[in-house]
Amino acid sequence: MKFYSFIISLLCVVFFAACNKEDVYPTFSFDENGECYIPDISKISMEEFKSSVVGYGWKHVITHEIGSDGKCSTKDYYEGLDGGGSSQYYFESSESLKEYMYVDAFPANGYLTYAYEYEDGNRVSNNGNLVMRIVSLKGDVMKIIDYLGIRADGVKIYGYSTYRRMSSGELTEVQNAYPTDLSNIKNITTSINNEVNIISGNQFEFDVLSYNGSYSVKATNEESCEITCDGDHVKIKLLTNGAYITVSDRFRHFEFSLFSTDEEMEPKGTDIYDLSYNEVVFNKNMEFIEPSENRPLSYENSSIGTTTRDGYSGSIISHYNRSYMLVVDTDKKARLIHLQNGRLYLKELLPEETLLSLVEKGNGSSISYKLELTTADRRVFQILPFKVTYKE
Repeated sequence: MKFYSFIISLLCVVFFAACNKEDVYPTFSFDENGECYIPDISKISMEEFKSSVVGYGWKHVITHEIGSDGKCSTKDYYEGLDGGGSSQYYFESSESLKEYMYVDAFPANGYLTYAYEYEDGNRVSNNGNLVMRIVSLKGDVMKIIDYLGIRADGVKIYGYSTYRRMSSGELTEVQNAYPTDLSNIKNITTSINNEVNIISGNQFEFDVLSYNGSYSVKATNEESCEITCDGDHVKIKLLTNGAYITVSDRFRHFEFSLFSTDEEMEPKGTDIYDLSYNEVVFNKNMEFIEPSENRPLSYENSSIGTTTRDGYSGSIISHYNRSYMLVVDTDKKARLIHLQNGRLYLKELLPEETLLSLVEKGNGSSISYKLELTTADRRVFQILPFKVTYKE
């Protein structure tokens, strides 16, 4: 008899555990717009919403991601998540909601204030967009469907989140911990229109048009230039050819490269690399050869390698890492190209419109380039010649 009682007790435990699991992780559905909801959700009246939710802060406890099949993950969504975290909420009135969060992009602890509406289906929305849908209210615990964001493939992410009502002291702590009004954060804007800027001398000037509080201007390599800030006006004097500049305030930053085509600024004494070939010839059928060895090349797939000269290794190679190539033509027009393992693809170096212009000029027309090897911090350290010729 005791044995049967034990079996019955065990079955009851399993049964109630299964029921509890269903209570914790309900099954969700998605409407025609992809918005998550629970069919036949228990209605929470406006009166109950105002008395139990409005006027209180709500502290995040845990979030479970809702899968496309409507089932919840058992793992905490934010566990191990880089670059983001949960939000805390404060329904400061029946029309205004504050969301407290950490924004990694700035980075900053701050808040956003929304005008919201409480709608049928326990839906809290801002301009028609779902903020949350309240699933249940039990004492100090609120469970919601939480809109978490959108993936790169366009699929919306929803979570099943548990929140606990804060005391007035806890709400004050949250408000002190997230002090920045994120809606007031401005982008840094400057009078610079390009990320890569080419000048003919060594002087460059620009204005910082908008920023948050105060701003700073720094070069990755401090020896590359001198920077002078006068109010919102900035002057840069290149000391070597190439500088990588960052304009930043406490929240935002803007980066750009600065190079000169002035021959007096060309580097000397750092001839470390050779090109695998320094001339190509092509015909009107876009067939290419490397003339020194009469070797055919593929315009689509061939690349120009950079090989280390004898006697250079170790720390010198690390210091003069060939990350970019500044391509300068005879008219001193320049382009910055990112090297892939020290290689420059023929198609990148010679755009089709450049080749067609040579065809139009006729047999024997050519362009000579200066290929300027550049480090990751945009220091030009070696210049190599390259020539392309059209032959019928």
